[in-house]
Amino acid sequence: MPALNLKAIDPAELMPLPEVPESYGPRNEEDREVYALIQEAMDSGPGTQYETVADFMAVLRARAQARRAG
Repeated sequence: MPALNLKAIDPAELMPLPEVPESYGPRNEEDREVYALIQEAMDSGPGTQYETVADFMAVLRARAQARRAG
């Protein structure tokens, strides 16, 4: 019977490293829109508490529609 190699393998050695872009930031129009929404949220001040997720989603949808219209 052949001897088994019981050496532990580090899972990190099995996964390739992701490619890191030279610059971070939006790469296309969709990325720019998402980036703008995130930046707007970060700059908007303190957070808002909602009673339910449905209340939050209603406000989010209204803001998204207003943004598309304007």
